[in-house]
Amino acid sequence: MKTTFFLPGLLILTLSVSSKAQTLEDLNWMSGYWVSSEGGATLEELWMPASGGMMVGLNRSVYANGRSAFEYLRIAESDSSIVYLASPGGSVPVPFILKEVTDSKAVFENLEHDFPQRIIYSVSGDQLTARIEDESGAKGQQWIWRKANFKP
Repeated sequence: MKTTFFLPGLLILTLSVSSKAQTLEDLNWMSGYWVSSEGGATLEELWMPASGGMMVGLNRSVYANGRSAFEYLRIAESDSSIVYLASPGGSVPVPFILKEVTDSKAVFENLEHDFPQRIIYSVSGDQLTARIEDESGAKGQQWIWRKANFKP
């Protein structure tokens, strides 16, 4: 977009203003297989790269006592936004709207949801971090994984 300023009697100054739209491909830095081990538990998150208007993800936690948990994840384009859909244990998806994205961070929000209200992903080198929190950021939980090779 170009913005033109008129300065009477002097000159016309035209500035190019870049307003990059958010696209699903802006989140491809999340793609990959991410793993961590904490207290005998193995925590995994797998993200497929953007294709066909969505990214598909899966989270699995296997605990030392043999119990496990999973979550289906999806980030999809809608008519007016990009939406993160979380389905813990395969439940009905809860939507979170993309509010901010950079080349290393994404913030999704749903302030009407009880908890979490915000989901934040960030990447630094071979480390992916996910944080869930309430609107104030005071209550939250965080996971950190390292990139790994997926072995089916």
